[in-house]
Amino acid sequence: MKKILSALGLASLLAVSGLSLAACEVSGQPTVPSANLEKGGVYVAYNNKYECTGCDQIQKGDLILAMNGSPVSTRADLRLSKLASGEPVKLNLWRPPVKDTPAQELEVEITAKPHSKLPPIEEGPPLFLVGASKLNAAPDWARKTLFGHASVATMLVNANGGITDGRQLYGKKHMLVFWDWATREEQAQAAEMLQVLQLAQADLNAAGVDILFTHIQFPGNDRVRPMNDGQIRDFHKTHGKKELADIPLYRFPNSTEYNKAREIGLEGSTTYIEYLRASPSIILLDEGGIVRWHSEGIQTMPADAQANSPTQYTIIEAIKFAQKSL
Repeated sequence: MKKILSALGLASLLAVSGLSLAACEVSGQPTVPSANLEKGGVYVAYNNKYECTGCDQIQKGDLILAMNGSPVSTRADLRLSKLASGEPVKLNLWRPPVKDTPAQELEVEITAKPHSKLPPIEEGPPLFLVGASKLNAAPDWARKTLFGHASVATMLVNANGGITDGRQLYGKKHMLVFWDWATREEQAQAAEMLQVLQLAQADLNAAGVDILFTHIQFPGNDRVRPMNDGQIRDFHKTHGKKELADIPLYRFPNSTEYNKAREIGLEGSTTYIEYLRASPSIILLDEGGIVRWHSEGIQTMPADAQANSPTQYTIIEAIKFAQKSL
């Protein structure tokens, strides 16, 4: 990040883009607050119940504290060879309070096997998991609606050709930046984030993180139609830094291209588009298929932040998390 901050410190990227910016912060309580994770253990992000007897007793949001009496704290502690061996396994759970229902401590027994019902995911697990301490590393402002969900159903079109679906995202880390162009402010934010991502791309790739810079029409935009492939490429050409490598450009499929059969991920979990409400929306997805960061809008920049604008601060914080904590 020193290289990025140094490059950004030479002059504001705003001056390069020639566009105006204004900060806005999306309010609201965080999804999966720290209080639901402080017990530790392993967080259940998704329960697909395939090839699993007893999994119907486990809910999304439960914390698995022990397996067969041994404490667990990471996804590796519950690897397939242990969790889905075909033999009975006893799990000690903590379930956070919900409305008038107090927190509960439970013991359940499951018998599970790996399955192939989520191709191309081989030997799919019965539960999609993440260490509670890992999930708890995100700041409150990066815990919007999709935070803590499993790899979701989506279909994205590459502006240079090809389609990516939710299952193809499984197994590798990704940074997805969703942006719109309905207002001049949103265009300026997208341009600035584009340039920062160009500067960070090599470091992100070295950390095993792929970028998907994705143009969509957000629900609040009922005036400006989505860009086509040529417009997206032109946006990159106009606002990107020509001396740096291009970043991967994506968009949501139009009505002609859309094929529900390709909008696949973990059926029954969730989809992206219905939960993206404010541009830009940043999603960090880990290799286990868990959304570990979901921020929306531009955050207020602290006085000691090493950035030239709130937009830079917002994307740099996501980049730092992707490099060090994802």
